[in-house]
Amino acid sequence: MGMQVIILNLTILIGGNIGTWLFGIKDTAQIWFAMLGLVLYPALIWFMISILSFSDNRASNKKQVECSAKNIVSFFRKRNFWILLLLNVGYDCGTQFILIYWSIIYVEKLGFNLSLVYTLFMCALILGSVLFSKISTSVNSKNLTLLNTVCMIGAFVLSGTLENKYILFCLFLLIELLMGMMSGQISATSNEAIYGESNKSTMLSTISFIAEILVSVSLFISNSIMKVFENLNVMFFVSAIYFGIVLLTIPLIKENKDVRQNMAKNVSKS
Repeated sequence: MGMQVIILNLTILIGGNIGTWLFGIKDTAQIWFAMLGLVLYPALIWFMISILSFSDNRASNKKQVECSAKNIVSFFRKRNFWILLLLNVGYDCGTQFILIYWSIIYVEKLGFNLSLVYTLFMCALILGSVLFSKISTSVNSKNLTLLNTVCMIGAFVLSGTLENKYILFCLFLLIELLMGMMSGQISATSNEAIYGESNKSTMLSTISFIAEILVSVSLFISNSIMKVFENLNVMFFVSAIYFGIVLLTIPLIKENKDVRQNMAKNVSKS
């Protein structure tokens, strides 16, 4: 799980740099680039499953179910599918603003050195990943995600309210630390929510695909909101609202002692 989180953060770093470069060309260019990736995503998944023979992470004693349109449609009738979708949409939409505009806010607006901000930003993100890897085997992922979501909402609200540049910078590093932790927590909480389901990998891939479509739509909405208010600070509150989706969704995950024990064992082995 720790390696998964590190790879995820590296892809976020690469994608963020591409998005920043495209933003300099046009403020919506990075969104269209993301939409192009979404068009290619189903073909990539089909290639990995069919050509490379990737197996599905199915539950024990469950019959292998092939990836098909019929099975994917059947996910929409599952309660856990919607729980996972809300978790991923809330987290992904909530983090997009800070990932895209951090250089504008903390470098251009507040006057901090770009290299300093970038270095501390990555250190905080990686530290969060390491912390999650260390404590994931001993702390319930649901409760930890709930606590960090509350902290994330508080950090965003304060960032949109306070004016002291040094406090705002510390809040930014706190947000990045929490992001590093929560990127792994969302995955762990998602796995906990669908424990016992068949075709878990297909379900997670479907959710990621739909979530990214919704994230792209949210970026167009966010761009319109910023043009209306003519102030980046309003997006701190919008991000907090997105994390409110995560906060309201986590309690819907059923408590199960056996699930938690099995998840802890799986994380410790990975």
